[in-house]
Amino acid sequence: MTDFAALRREFDVAPNLVWLNNCGVSIPPLGPTREVKNYLDAFMREGILQSYKPHGQIKRNIQSRFAELLGGSAHEYAILNNTAEGMTFIAQSLPLERGDKILLVEREYPSNVYPFLQLKRQGVEIAFVSPGKSTAEFLENIRAELTTNVRAMSLSAVDWLTGLKFDLAAIGRLLRSRGVAFILDAAQGAGHVDIDVKALGVDAMAFSCWKWLLGPLGSGGLFIDDEFLKKLDIRVAGTSSVKNDDVYLPHREDYKESVERFMLSTAPYMNWIFLSESLDFLHRIGFDVVQARLFELADAVSKLLGDHGFEVLRDSFGAEKSAIVCARRGDDMGAMYVKLMQAGVQCALREGYLRFSPHLNVFEEDLGRFKKILAEI
Repeated sequence: MTDFAALRREFDVAPNLVWLNNCGVSIPPLGPTREVKNYLDAFMREGILQSYKPHGQIKRNIQSRFAELLGGSAHEYAILNNTAEGMTFIAQSLPLERGDKILLVEREYPSNVYPFLQLKRQGVEIAFVSPGKSTAEFLENIRAELTTNVRAMSLSAVDWLTGLKFDLAAIGRLLRSRGVAFILDAAQGAGHVDIDVKALGVDAMAFSCWKWLLGPLGSGGLFIDDEFLKKLDIRVAGTSSVKNDDVYLPHREDYKESVERFMLSTAPYMNWIFLSESLDFLHRIGFDVVQARLFELADAVSKLLGDHGFEVLRDSFGAEKSAIVCARRGDDMGAMYVKLMQAGVQCALREGYLRFSPHLNVFEEDLGRFKKILAEI
């Protein structure tokens, strides 16, 4: 059994803060910082000859951890910088014709919208599906939009505004039955809720790593199923997109046959070192153990909010809960948000609701302080 209280020594969150905005940007453990320092010390001595953290080794470790957590094979993952980058690569590579349609979700996060809106210039239609008020309603809304010209749908694993976890298995079955590509934005899902890309039938997926995966800003991942990759056009390429990419001349269009062709050029290796250690940290605890702890903490946050007169959206979600807790009390949530932030409670204000998201950097004494602050505002 994991002693979560003992994990406090792994974090150095400022004592005046209760960090409940981990689905925005998390505060990571100390280990990655130490590894980055050690890498920099080695690099300052030996440059690219350093052997403390060989780049190839780090790349393979990150890809393996992605596959361990999210399914699929390690070679089906590329390491990128953010969700929008991955979604842009996917959108630009889809083999689409004028009159084809892509389905998106209303009020979706911009990273999963703007890359697809660019396709309108090619005569591709973009339609938005209402998420409704339940997973069942959302599924029916999708079904109603599945006209014969729909080629792909891109949606988030978890609604960033409400915390509702969508029924990805049912959505995947529906899309497969209509021959529609299933594209997933896992920024709010990776490391947070169960995702198995193969079991769900996900064709492509992009995600950031500075939320539930405790990675650094500017780190992300891209999954593309092997068979789906064969259907994609090559419209984005860089120095590292070709086979034998360390041979610069002659120029050739002999592109890699894996998703690594989207790793266009020199990587931000310090971010890789940081991310690799963050993933190892979660792996050592156990990804399933971490997820259970997230839900335990979210239950505690929900109860505290409910006990202090807040309407908690999560209470109405049934089985499709997540560790994102959205709540409101009264009409002026903007003023309440300011009070919470001034008191040291880090949260977000989204569409008239306060959004809270705990992680392993939140401990019992933090919850006690949060309770006291709620009683005072």
